[in-house]
Amino acid sequence: MKLRRSPLSPLLHLGAAGMLLAWMGCSKPAAPSSSPEPATPAPTTPSPSSKEPQVSVPKTTPATGAIPAPAAAAATPTPVVAGPLDYSKDVKPLLQNYCYKCHANGKKKGGLALDNVATLQDQKTWGHVLENLRTREMPPDDEDKQPTLDEREKVMKWIDVVVFAVDPDRPDPGRVTIRRLNRAEYNNTIRDLIGVDFEPADDFPADDSGYGFDDIGDVLTLPPVLFERYLSAAEKVMSMAILNDHKPRPEKIYVDLFKIEGGPKTGTTSISRKIDETEATVKLDLPAAGQYDVKLVVESQKVGGEAPKLEWKLDGQLLRTIELSGRKDFKEQIKGVLQIAKPGEHTLMMHVANPMAGGEMKTASTTTAKKGADKGEKEDKRTFTVRQILLLSPPQPVKAPESQYRIFKAGGGQPKLELAARAIIQNFGTHAFRRPLSNTEIDRFMWIYKQAGIKGGNFEQSVQTALTAILVSPHFLFRGELQPQPDNPQVATQITEYALASRLSYFLWSTMPDDELFSEAEHGTLRKNLAAEVKRMLADPKSSALVENFGGQWLQIRNLKLVQPDAKTFPAWDQALATAMERETEMLFETIMHEDRSVLDFIGANYTFVNERLARHYGIQGVEGEAFVKVPLPPDRVGGILGQGSYLTITSNPTRTSPVKRGKYVLENILGTPPPPPPPQVPDLDDKARAELHGTLRQKMEQHRTDPVCASCHARMDPIGFGLEQFDGVGMRRTQDDGAAIDPTGQLVSGEKFAGPEELQKILLTTKRPDFLRCISEKMLTYALGRGLEYYDRVTIEKISASLEKNPNFSNLIMEVVDSVPFQMRRGEGDHRKFNEAKKTAAQPVSAPGTAALPSGATSSTLAPIAATKSATHP
Repeated sequence: MKLRRSPLSPLLHLGAAGMLLAWMGCSKPAAPSSSPEPATPAPTTPSPSSKEPQVSVPKTTPATGAIPAPAAAAATPTPVVAGPLDYSKDVKPLLQNYCYKCHANGKKKGGLALDNVATLQDQKTWGHVLENLRTREMPPDDEDKQPTLDEREKVMKWIDVVVFAVDPDRPDPGRVTIRRLNRAEYNNTIRDLIGVDFEPADDFPADDSGYGFDDIGDVLTLPPVLFERYLSAAEKVMSMAILNDHKPRPEKIYVDLFKIEGGPKTGTTSISRKIDETEATVKLDLPAAGQYDVKLVVESQKVGGEAPKLEWKLDGQLLRTIELSGRKDFKEQIKGVLQIAKPGEHTLMMHVANPMAGGEMKTASTTTAKKGADKGEKEDKRTFTVRQILLLSPPQPVKAPESQYRIFKAGGGQPKLELAARAIIQNFGTHAFRRPLSNTEIDRFMWIYKQAGIKGGNFEQSVQTALTAILVSPHFLFRGELQPQPDNPQVATQITEYALASRLSYFLWSTMPDDELFSEAEHGTLRKNLAAEVKRMLADPKSSALVENFGGQWLQIRNLKLVQPDAKTFPAWDQALATAMERETEMLFETIMHEDRSVLDFIGANYTFVNERLARHYGIQGVEGEAFVKVPLPPDRVGGILGQGSYLTITSNPTRTSPVKRGKYVLENILGTPPPPPPPQVPDLDDKARAELHGTLRQKMEQHRTDPVCASCHARMDPIGFGLEQFDGVGMRRTQDDGAAIDPTGQLVSGEKFAGPEELQKILLTTKRPDFLRCISEKMLTYALGRGLEYYDRVTIEKISASLEKNPNFSNLIMEVVDSVPFQMRRGEGDHRKFNEAKKTAAQPVSAPGTAALPSGATSSTLAPIAATKSATHP
């Protein structure tokens, strides 16, 4: 379809660009002097650069009010109420008993000195201490003295209550930077808002990622080139959605060459059809009576010194006989006219009118033409090849697209066009902005509508221009939420039901709310019916977006499009296998979601999904065809993601496996305990270095890894990767590596031992089960909120993971996320420590003997937010 640039584009650019500039705090360009109305005031919504938070709270939390902040230490050491725990009496003795051997008295293993005042005042340090205590990585398993569970809990509670001052009863909902729609969200929203089969965001720059996902507000910037693409996409979308020129025009009818019957079958493809002396026919469904122009594009060559003659007929009546040029590799256009008495089905026939009398070639030109064409075979027929058949009908009334009826339906029944336009703009804008429009906003788009009419646009053109402006409005492009006190960090409020509907739909569907969500929000019943809506949405086909966008990034199966295993090392690898591996993991996710199975199936399912290609790769018998089927796991496969080719391939190098990558993946995506980045100037185990070492990959890595600085981190990653070494670089089971037997045994830093992948999986499902449930809770909440998690989110994560311990079904995970404080509430913009001060004011601590006190030297400045411990970009 050819897209024509509207003559009203300059007006559109003025209105759309002006609104964006105004929304971002700039002045709007002056309206044309001929304008009969003044421009409406600019919206006061904060700009993307202001990083407006998007926060949340459950039904039981008050809608508005100051929430107590974490208690900060006084400027001088002053006792602070924090339960029964006291640092000097309860915490310091435990640190001295179990930690000072390596982290005090002049020793700073890992750069940590627990008797240093600066260390004791650093929240980030205590965050690492808390994580190591929780995962039992510290004290190391080889230390004789180990704290009891109660002692670990005591230190962990002190860190939570005093250092982080987390209040489980009144948690800080945090804030989210206002963010634009990413590419997937934009395409899906255009699809559901307008109903056109077009994905304009495919031409947008790639989205940046943070914390493993591409919906993080802090990294979704708006470069100038993207705004230009927004303008272009909006014009293209609306030109496809609305027909504004109703003049009758000819209809182009292309004939499907596969539907031609008769003639030789050889040489037939979707773009070519060989014709010989046998009559070849095709049925035409013609919409109207009248004259049709016909164009054939054909290729031919001389045989026996003579070019073929094309004869064609319509419904048995001869139309024309023409001698073709016979010029090899020349596309010749043959034009004709059909006179159709009545619409309906007609038969077009064509064939070669001068077939060969004999099978011998008699001229030099024929011999020359044959060389290379048929590899020396004799040509005993004259033929030609049809490349295209196109009919141009008489001028026909043009039918508006379905999207136009959908958009203009809101204006039906209005007595005046202006009222109809207002109704259309109001309805379209409400859905586009995911909330009701104010009268001021409607007036602004009505001004654009009127200006388009002044410049000569008809009703459809004028409405189209106004709706195009809506598509480049920040309120469409960005997911923003209005709140009573957006700049007051001391106040947290419950988000509106419209904002909740939007959060819910972009979380589960990566698109705008549907009519049912809008209806619930309009009647104020969404929170009341939240569980039923979540159940409905997970069953909807649009929930596949959660598989693709959350699952694809959490499990990193998107990376299958980037890997290139070495063809010589892994000859079985091809694109069909890569696609099958990706689909296997997607179907595992879909099954867990749609059948509401335990999330533990992600690491322990006793079934998988294969087609014939993948089954052959895994050695599974009895599967045929391209369709995927559910099969029980064979004895040599590990259940869940760890036994799937997708994970095993993306964590390998082109020519070999990578225990480091496999172990790192498990730590980051399964256990939620990512290792720190490698020290600078530490080389990888490249192929050259590997060639100089001897034995299995495990033995070579152990020879390579002699630096104690490297050993501490590799001790966490490598055992997991070595436990999976019996799977090669594309996921096939093996027992040897370079002719040597593979040793799949290992021991985690927390002490658990295993003798192969099956026992490693068992550890993940038992002793490491809490870590996995916590990890998937963190990942899902991060994706749902569109921000990285902070220390004050620990309360929410503990609540979600504790609920999963009792009920690990997928729907329970989703419900815990959408019922959480961060999802249901938002805090005002600004320094979160002011929010903490509001908490402190609401509940002043009372000094008392024996109450908890911070270490000497701690001040309020030591309780700054923990810096993000994870990379802000996805590797």
